[in-house]
Amino acid sequence: MPKDYNSFGGSRSSQRAKRRKTNIILNSLIIIVIVLILVVGGKIFLGGKDPVKEQGASQHEPKTTEPSGSKSDNSSQNNSEEANDDQSNTDESGDQNTDSSDKNSQQDTQEEQPAADLGKANEVPDDSNDPNVSKTYENPDWSPVGTSQSGEHVSSYDEGTPDWNEKVKALSYATGIPQDNMTVWFIGNGGSPDSSVGTVASKDQTQKYRVFLQWVDGEGWKPTKVQELKSLQ
Repeated sequence: MPKDYNSFGGSRSSQRAKRRKTNIILNSLIIIVIVLILVVGGKIFLGGKDPVKEQGASQHEPKTTEPSGSKSDNSSQNNSEEANDDQSNTDESGDQNTDSSDKNSQQDTQEEQPAADLGKANEVPDDSNDPNVSKTYENPDWSPVGTSQSGEHVSSYDEGTPDWNEKVKALSYATGIPQDNMTVWFIGNGGSPDSSVGTVASKDQTQKYRVFLQWVDGEGWKPTKVQELKSLQ
């Protein structure tokens, strides 16, 4: 039986063509894989950053950039506010120092007033006809004890008021009895709005006096007469 060589040769030729195509495809895939391996490996070893991660990070970062003009305006405003605060504090400090100086000056005037010495006062005849009066003294050198009051003076007989406290100072000044060793028995009107009279004694009651006071505008209460008493009636 004769063989068909043409048919056999065509079959072999077709198989070779298929093999070539297969080899080309395989070689292409291998090359692509190698290229991908090289690219990925290069990024890993060369420290490349992941673009996806970088993009995600940039989206979550807050925007803090401000225009240069805004920063300058804010800085100028802050400096202006600080300067105003400093000036305000300086003015307040100056006012407080002035008030403090005035109060201290008034306080020093009152505290530095020395106690009168009845030994240097002039004993005068007593015209009160009071049998409880032992001696009567007057001294032209007695002076007002100072005052922190201003404006129209209104005599006060309420204990603890500024006018009352200044009367007590005048009583202590006239008799020479320190306030911490003095008991106030009585303070009342002396016959006019600007005159007062008070009765005081030392705590051991060895010294007992009745003191007459006169108000001097702007200067305070001034002793005018001191009566030494025999007893506290």
